[in-house]
Amino acid sequence: MKGLVSPQAYFRLHGGRPRKHLGQHFLTQPKTAQKIVQAAALRPEDVVVEVGPGLGMLTAFLLDACGRVHLVEIDPELAAFLEETLRGRSDTVRVHRQDVLQFDWGGAAQEAGRRLVVVGNLPYQISSPLMFRLLEHRHAIHHGVFMVQREVGRRFAAEPGSGDYGVLSVLLRLYGTVQAVFSVGPGQFYPPPKVDSLVVRVDFPEERCEVEDVDFHLLRCVVNAAFQKRRKTLSNALAGFHGLAPTDLRAAFEAAGIDPRLRPETLSPQDFASLARNLIKGGMSPVDPTV
Repeated sequence: MKGLVSPQAYFRLHGGRPRKHLGQHFLTQPKTAQKIVQAAALRPEDVVVEVGPGLGMLTAFLLDACGRVHLVEIDPELAAFLEETLRGRSDTVRVHRQDVLQFDWGGAAQEAGRRLVVVGNLPYQISSPLMFRLLEHRHAIHHGVFMVQREVGRRFAAEPGSGDYGVLSVLLRLYGTVQAVFSVGPGQFYPPPKVDSLVVRVDFPEERCEVEDVDFHLLRCVVNAAFQKRRKTLSNALAGFHGLAPTDLRAAFEAAGIDPRLRPETLSPQDFASLARNLIKGGMSPVDPTV
């Protein structure tokens, strides 16, 4: 990929500075970028969506490793830079000037004729929202490799009973697998963030998982309601959940074999799935994801 420049050189030439409101911290070490791409274990036929390509540090290695790359960049100036740098490669790369939270995952997978691979250095403010979007569109995604703030990565991979265990920990364990790959220090970025980063790999199995019979949005709402009041017992945290009568909630706990006096961090992901399943059996309607 010709035209790759360091962030320092880019801002000297073009003026301005990294946009704080977009969480821009540019990776400066090519060897680390190469390790991230290697963790994705790409094949020539793979189609990759890169989140926030910036100045193309990861892009340079992706283009050598797979068949086609979608670059989703919200910063219009960086998107224009990438389009100019990659001029003449429209057969293998496409720049999307948009918020990745609005990206059409299903459409891109259908166009590719295969499930997608997602790679990116994720700004803090979109790390969790993007992961929820990927979970929602998991059937269009094979796996992803992401660099996130270390505390966020720890939440992705947290086990029951730990302080980091929460909504995404539960959902990622139910619908996929999470692996911490390696850590990256602040000194490898411009400007350097105040915290360490962690590269994680998330895989979504091709076969149907054991909770596909449970409405995803209802399950997410149940888990979210429980952890919003994580210091309370489950019965108190879920009291009045979606207008449920206390008797219906008690019946769901009993059918799932869950003690309502427990706190949410003690439940396994499978416990949450069982609770949601029994809430549905008790007559609770699926959740409207647009509400």
